[in-house]
Amino acid sequence: SLQEMVAYKMSLRHGTCIKIVGDIPRDAKQYMINLGKDEFNIGLHFNPRFNHENIIKKIVCNSKSDGMWGKELREQDFPFVPGTTAEISITFEANGFKVRLPDGFEFTFPNRLKLQNLNYLEIGRDILVRSVTFK
Repeated sequence: SLQEMVAYKMSLRHGTCIKIVGDIPRDAKQYMINLGKDEFNIGLHFNPRFNHENIIKKIVCNSKSDGMWGKELREQDFPFVPGTTAEISITFEANGFKVRLPDGFEFTFPNRLKLQNLNYLEIGRDILVRSVTFK
């Protein structure tokens, strides 16, 4: 793990776009971005896996409610390349989290926790964060 970045006490409303730019190391296995209320209540767990727990080149998404994981969803699109810089943007909307990947592919993960605002952001594992911007 290169570093972990955690932000608390935020109050991001529907319509907020979070743009994350980070360097992916050559030997990356996985990294993750968590958005939600706190570490036990995560509206979006975004987890690109290069090679982790027998999952190769897939994006695993999930939610966590009161510490319990929900049902995993997997995206087949995988534009991440070790040794390069990636840019991901996530727009927080009432119905879900609209994720835009570096190749322009978009998908929406449902707002299962019916969150009205986001207070918590965590980025970690195999990614070196360059910038996080809110719009």
